[in-house]
Amino acid sequence: MEIIDYLRVARRRFWVLIGVPLIAAGVTLYLILSAPTQYTATSTVSAPALVGGSATNQYSGSQAVNQYVAQFQATAQSPGVRGATSDSTGVKRADIADGLTISQVGASSVMNLTFTSTDRHAPAAVLGALTDNTLKTLFDTQVSLAQGRVDAAKSALSSANSAIGDWRKKNGMVDPDRVYQGQLDNLNALKQVQAQRLSSGDSAAAAALSGAIATAKQHLPELAPLVTQYEQLTSDRTLAATSLGQAEQQLIDAKAQLAAADPAKVVTLSSVTKVDPVSTMWSTVLPVTGAAVFVAIALVAMLEMLSRSRSAARASQPEKKPSSGGPRPAASSTNGSTPANGSSGAKTAPSGSPVTTPANRATQPATSSSTTGASRRDATEPVVALPPRK
Repeated sequence: MEIIDYLRVARRRFWVLIGVPLIAAGVTLYLILSAPTQYTATSTVSAPALVGGSATNQYSGSQAVNQYVAQFQATAQSPGVRGATSDSTGVKRADIADGLTISQVGASSVMNLTFTSTDRHAPAAVLGALTDNTLKTLFDTQVSLAQGRVDAAKSALSSANSAIGDWRKKNGMVDPDRVYQGQLDNLNALKQVQAQRLSSGDSAAAAALSGAIATAKQHLPELAPLVTQYEQLTSDRTLAATSLGQAEQQLIDAKAQLAAADPAKVVTLSSVTKVDPVSTMWSTVLPVTGAAVFVAIALVAMLEMLSRSRSAARASQPEKKPSSGGPRPAASSTNGSTPANGSSGAKTAPSGSPVTTPANRATQPATSSSTTGASRRDATEPVVALPPRK
């Protein structure tokens, strides 16, 4: 199709192309103007100390801002936060979900929360409770998690100390390392004294030391497993103490972040204002009208396709021809009169000649015997006999 063809279609379907957008715009305007008055407010959350900074912060690194913004939006719209806000304000969860808008200010970590409602007091109450619940969920949970780690580390350290105490009671020694080292030092001293006696020629004294040296050597293998057990217990205690120190530091950092996320310090709530219907009309009617234009174009295309398919179907049907056994058309006379056998009063006698009744006779026109008044009849038509003139 060429452009002129499209123009013809548009002219033929002009009211469809114009009517659908006008109806859509009119319905949208009616819905906006007939809607009840709405009120709105905006809450701004600005907490730069919560993003970046130390590596121990919850949101740190090159993607800290993006992570914080995504987590904030997801948390503020989560069922848990909406439920807590609904319980504290009395506003339905569905109304909170429909009236809430969350946006990021540029590429910063500042967040804007806007709530719109037909109740004048609802925006301030909902935004206040929502920001409190969101920040609490984001950072108070970190405090609870860090506190749980501290408790677990303390329990592990207590278990390690208890294990060492039980081992000491069982084996009767406080520090097997010192006992083992003492036995080893004693053995070395006896060997040194024995060597001195032998060098001085006092073999009897050297022989007397042999028993003590053998006893010392016998105790060393017995102490070696105990030393290994004790070293494992002390290693577990050292690891538990290290974990406790790390957990306590994480708890300190989490509490510092929670203090930095105090809503009284980082949240600013604007005043409640009435929503301007003009701005709502511009932001709603234009998109709806644009969508309706595309719908109208699609509707015109469907109508044209349907019309062409019907035309093609009619053109493909064969023409109906008259049946050969039907009546033939009557032949016209030379003077343009209808044949006499076509009149309503003619009857046919049994012999095949028509009978003229008085009614027929009254309606029949006078006919001269001249050639000009005679009618040319078809050879197949019956001849009507006229009565003689009086």
